[in-house]
Amino acid sequence: MANNAVTAKSRAISGKLLTKDEYTTLMHKPSVGAVAAFLKTRPLYAAAFADTDESAIHRAQAEALIERSVFDNYIRVLKFHTGDKTGIMSFYIRHIETEQLIKAVTAIASGAQESFMFSFPEYVTKYICFDPISVAEASDLSMLALILEPTPYKKPLHGLLTDPEPDLNKIITTINVCYIQWAFGQIDRFARGSSRELLKDFFLRKTDADNLLMCYRMKSVFKADPERISELLIPYHKRLRRKKIDEALRTNDPVAVLREMFVTERVATAKVSDIPEINVNVSEYRYFRHRLAVSANEVEALYSLMMLFKAESTNLFRIIEGIRYGLHPEEMEKYLII
Repeated sequence: MANNAVTAKSRAISGKLLTKDEYTTLMHKPSVGAVAAFLKTRPLYAAAFADTDESAIHRAQAEALIERSVFDNYIRVLKFHTGDKTGIMSFYIRHIETEQLIKAVTAIASGAQESFMFSFPEYVTKYICFDPISVAEASDLSMLALILEPTPYKKPLHGLLTDPEPDLNKIITTINVCYIQWAFGQIDRFARGSSRELLKDFFLRKTDADNLLMCYRMKSVFKADPERISELLIPYHKRLRRKKIDEALRTNDPVAVLREMFVTERVATAKVSDIPEINVNVSEYRYFRHRLAVSANEVEALYSLMMLFKAESTNLFRIIEGIRYGLHPEEMEKYLII
């Protein structure tokens, strides 16, 4: 799976990501419009923000343009891939499809279908397996089940969506499992030897992080029972075995034990922040920055680039939100992934 063009292009684009000094400049901007004006001058965002009116742009518009820029750069690199563009190299499209389906389920369950259609990125419509307009018109989850019948989501989701008392958390977990299963199927089909295991590790690293963060939030915020939390675990792991999670959840102080596990299970870096999610994100950022610098595998290079873009997008969203609410730059910086 070596492709020097994809790898070289991914590295070239990563060199245009924002620097710490540029983040500092952005954190001192007085408004969302000023942030948009700055991003117009940066090569990765110039096209997306070219026609924006800085005096009128609001937070949601700015965030949507940032997401559009990431997608456009992904498609730009994907064009250098000479093989099947609907296989494992389409992982980012499948990830967006997963995110949008989860948003649709949440919106329909709460009777807020309009919010789903309002925020849906129309530029991905031709790449995903369901029609967003039909989904937005679904009056309930049973109707969504009918709409998804021609898609790969029919078998895993039908029973959950048509249940008289649907469990949203189980539905979301199942959608995420579908994504992992699709990725592993593609890897088994196209990768060989050590490359196969390396690519699976990429997805399993995120699964470990997602599972541990879910456990921590469910226990620290919602005081959920261990049995309930176990039902929501994605049944894959790299290092974080279910047995260890179950044991942690049944200790006298599960929240403290779970916090320690972020480091002991190598899910996060040691003490960058008091916020576990920040530690996880920083750990991923550093890992994928390294992998992009050394890898000769095209999927690994592109996946690493997308993870770096994800970190940058998160940083920009937090800066925009901080400016909107008048936070001091030093306070914003605590939440950045750098």
